[in-house]
Amino acid sequence: MKFKIGDKVKFLNDNGGGVVSKIISASLVNIQIEDGFEIPTLVSELVLANELENFERKRGDFFTSSRTAAAAPEPEKEDPVFFDDRISKLRVFKAKGDDKKGLYLAYVPQDQRWLLTGLIDVYLVNFTGYEVLFSLFLRKENGAWEGRDYDAIPSDSRLLLASIHREEIERWSYGVIQALYHKELSDSVLAPVNSTFSFKPARLYRENVYIDSSFLQEKAFLFLINEIAIQKTVAERSEDEKHDEEIAMQHAKPQQSKEIIDKHKTSPREAVVDLHIGELTDDYSKMSNQEMLNVQLNYFVRCLEGAIKSYLTKVTFIHGVGDGILKSKIMEILKAYENVKTRDASKKDFGYGATEVLIWHSSS
Repeated sequence: MKFKIGDKVKFLNDNGGGVVSKIISASLVNIQIEDGFEIPTLVSELVLANELENFERKRGDFFTSSRTAAAAPEPEKEDPVFFDDRISKLRVFKAKGDDKKGLYLAYVPQDQRWLLTGLIDVYLVNFTGYEVLFSLFLRKENGAWEGRDYDAIPSDSRLLLASIHREEIERWSYGVIQALYHKELSDSVLAPVNSTFSFKPARLYRENVYIDSSFLQEKAFLFLINEIAIQKTVAERSEDEKHDEEIAMQHAKPQQSKEIIDKHKTSPREAVVDLHIGELTDDYSKMSNQEMLNVQLNYFVRCLEGAIKSYLTKVTFIHGVGDGILKSKIMEILKAYENVKTRDASKKDFGYGATEVLIWHSSS
């Protein structure tokens, strides 16, 4: 069965399900479950949620009323109501990383399957605990500045600035954002933000600029407009200091795609990754065995794909001995990759609980 991004699916051999978030290969996909984790799963272990519900209804169960209620899709949890329908609440995906708190400009392709075609949604993302009042200016061809938008964005929310065609990218490639951080009760008052952003329009025609983040479900080209942790404060200034002092202009920085495998490198072409749960998260005492396995498999796939992108030739994964479930799942996932082979790692160096993944790369 073929799946596409966004399909709601159920696990055949386990309870629960989720949404297809990434197509890794014809036989392997990532499933995003309710807590935000992405689980690499074989296609053979999945079924579309609506097909499973149809099958259950056709069984003629005696408990018709309760069965019908169970088959009906559950109403989605409503996000907080905002007066501006351009605003939506952020969802934090801890499994995708730990991005800096701040103000971001995000260019999000509407069709996540084909990142280089179709419309692009442009968002101003407020990934902070403050309410943000902003003003956006875009530079016109004649050099004049157009006041394009202004509004307020609640904390941990995003605001849709525009949905643009590809030929409009140049118009949205140079601008200035001014912002004020507001909070009803705070230890300090932050200085206003003045930040320029600019990039060559051709960059949005390169697939590798669209990256994952911990606060967006979609891949996006991201600019960090302002990092909250290093923003100057004005409340701590002495009374005799001039309050009309010029505020330094900042320059927005494009977010770079950082491969998680980099911190595990032992040489330019090799890496060692310890998949023991204690190495991946500080607090796992309340996690179930399945939740811990999901974290380990998610980290394994991220490291493997990072190694392939970075042209590594060997990665040693330390999975331990245990009951063998983690190693078994890893081996199933590796079947979907044609450019790898495995062998037991050196028992002298790693004992009996490690596997070497050898990667070869096409010369073309």
